[in-house]
Amino acid sequence: MDGRSWAFATSGSTGQPVVWHRTPGQIAAEAGLLADLCQARDDGVDGVVSFAPLHHLYGHLMGIAVPTTLGVPCRLVSVTAPLRWAFAGLRRPLVAAMPAAIASLQHSVGLLRGLDEIVLVHGSAVLTPATATLLGDLAGRARLVDLFGSTETGLVGYRRSPDAAWTPAPDVTLAEEPGTGRLIVRGPRIATRPGSPARTSAVLEDLVSVNPDGTFCWSGRSNRLLKINGRRVHLDQVEAALHSRVPGATARCQPAVDPRRGEWFDVHVAGADPAEVADVERACRSLPAWQRPRTVRAA
Repeated sequence: MDGRSWAFATSGSTGQPVVWHRTPGQIAAEAGLLADLCQARDDGVDGVVSFAPLHHLYGHLMGIAVPTTLGVPCRLVSVTAPLRWAFAGLRRPLVAAMPAAIASLQHSVGLLRGLDEIVLVHGSAVLTPATATLLGDLAGRARLVDLFGSTETGLVGYRRSPDAAWTPAPDVTLAEEPGTGRLIVRGPRIATRPGSPARTSAVLEDLVSVNPDGTFCWSGRSNRLLKINGRRVHLDQVEAALHSRVPGATARCQPAVDPRRGEWFDVHVAGADPAEVADVERACRSLPAWQRPRTVRAA
């Protein structure tokens, strides 16, 4: 924070991170919206358990701004840490999760069944099928709040069921960009780049269709960007990295639905030369962990 704004960067898993500035007023307004969306039914939440890193917008909102707005404590946890201490003394927690956290929560489903109510907030990535399984295992004890947004725009919309259309946040208006179908977001919480004037609109790479009732459906992205557990991975840049390591191979990254990460990708190697496939496999292992594919196979 520079005294007038908070700076948040995209994850930058491939390519350079992009920094966006948000004013304290924008942060407070978004925290208020999220607090209203995420309240428990009766007595309100009594604490926040957050898996999201604080240096990203989602983590800052759910780990600092929303607990402050609600006046409740927050416990920051890792997906690899035992969860008993995180929920100790809580009866109606708000859980801020990303895809990797869902498996950790499933391992502790017996503990979660002992709570009165859980508000399960999911953000920063495509919702995983495992989330629906977890909600079913908790037999109505948990409520979902699935968030749609970006570092640039903040909260754009939400839904309370994996099969539902998205409802826009109350302070934004949405439209489809003519000719591309990309999402245009207008509202008071659009972030700015350092040194640039304030903006009230942004065009995202997300492809949507806006329904007559104002809700919208998401159908993918206009570029080859994936958000794998909240990290941005550009498949073109992964392919370029593989080509630099194995110049003779033709390796193509293919997006794939994944039950635990929401979205992931496979690498298909043109031709059936086992030695070339093995070279690409070795090259993939040299990439940072979050850029590695699910599988490498001959095309």
